[in-house]
Parts: sequence; C-alpha cells; structure tokens
Amino acid sequence: LAQVKLPPHHCECNLYFLPHILAMAMLRVTAQRLVLATAAAPAARHFAGCPLAATSKLYEDIVAKSLLEFQANRAVVSADLDAELAANKVVLFMEGTPDAPKSEASHNTVKMLTQVQATSFVSVDVLSHPAILGYTVTKSQRSRGPHLYVNGSFFADHDGLLAKFNTGDLAKELGSEGTKSSGVFGGELPIATY
Repeated sequence: LAQVKLPPHHCECNLYFLPHILAMAMLRVTAQRLVLATAAAPAARHFAGCPLAATSKLYEDIVAKSLLEFQANRAVVSADLDAELAANKVVLFMEGTPDAPKSEASHNTVKMLTQVQATSFVSVDVLSHPAILGYTVTKSQRSRGPHLYVNGSFFADHDGLLAKFNTGDLAKELGSEGTKSSGVFGGELPIATY
C-alpha cells in the first residue's frame, strides 16, 4: 500500500477503504475468469485425415444437391439440354469452359480433344447451375465429370476418354486429319491459325 499513489483530490480517509476496494476488484476479476473458464468453449474444428476423402465427400454432396435441383426442374432443363445434344455432334459437359477449365479433369479432357483434333464441339459449364450437373449425372449414370456426348448419347467420362486416348481410339473416333499441318512439321498441331 505504501507504493500506491492516490491522485491529489483524494483525502487520507480513502486510504482506510483502499484494501477493501482492492480486495473487491480482485474478487471481480477472479469471478470473471471463472465464468470465462466454465463457459462453453467452441467445438474444435476437425480436419479430414485425408484431403482427398474430404474433397470426395464435398463433391458427393454437390452432386446430391444438383440431382435434387434437376428433379425439381426436370422438364425445363431436359428440354433445353436435349435440344443442345440433338443440335450438335459433340457436346462436352465440363467444369468451366475450354478456355478456362475449373478442374484438372476438365483441363485434361480439353487437352485430349485438342491433341486428337476432335471436330468442333460445344461445351456446357456444369457449374453455371446445379440442375445442369444433375442432368448430366442422371443421363450418363456417372457422378464424376466431365462427360462427353457424341450424336446425342453418352460417349465417355474422363477416365474413359483417357483410356481411349492412350490406345489411340479417341483419335480414330473423333479426330480429324484435315487441320493438321504439313511440310517440315507435318502431322503436328498448328501453333496458331489467323
């Protein structure tokens, strides 16, 4: 107490109450600490042991919600997308666009189709609306995209396209030789066409 300096406007009679004031302040601080310690702590965040498992679960949840959205809008979505499949020879349902794919599988699919010089194809971004993903999952019976349709029917998903690409069947079925270069770099893809 000897070290405590009171402001000049306090009189000496307040020194009598100082130990009681300090004791009350200490009790108040102790009570606050007890309340904080016994308050319900937020639940600890649990992270998946395997990030691939967590991603797979997230994708399954997205597909499930997309299927529900498709079921709710089945007539409208089916009419629009069935017309798109009928009007185009090759349609790719992918995450993103060929210029800006949003998944590695979609990027690889575009690279494979480019490498085999596939005839021009139409791409549909399944992430633009959940019902579109629900449509292609329902039609192809495959949950993992991208999905390629040829002449209105399901052709292959990423794994099927990769297998056909590795065996050379993709180039035979969808490729065209007319756009490949000739001369010194014969048979290679053109760098650019202007």
